Amino acid sequence: MNGYWADSFPAEIIVCDPDGIILEMNAHAIKQYQNQGGAALVGQNVFNHHPPEVRAQIKSIVTRRQLVVYTTEKQGLRTMVSISPWFQDNKYAGFTLLTLPLPEKMDVIHKG
Repeated sequence: MNGYWADSFPAEIIVCDPDGIILEMNAHAIKQYQNQGGAALVGQNVFNHHPPEVRAQIKSIVTRRQLVVYTTEKQGLRTMVSISPWFQDNKYAGFTLLTLPLPEKMDVIHKG
């Protein structure tokens, strides 16, 4: 994603093919996973980098081929995770993982 808007986006963006092979990672994701290989993770299977119980959860979400959003908390840090299918020429092409850090306190803006 070099030179692309996604590289300056302050969240992890990982794009995978239908089998979980990592096709692209933005700069934030590469930095976040530097200890696991960083940019060298492109071409590897995203499922192989999760413990079995998490791998099973992600696979069950991905097979739905619909947007799923949830929050997680680890060591006091909260994140929002979005797993979404992506399509090319109206054909399922894989899924994206977006992981956005959440602040400790968040405002809620009510619209109309």
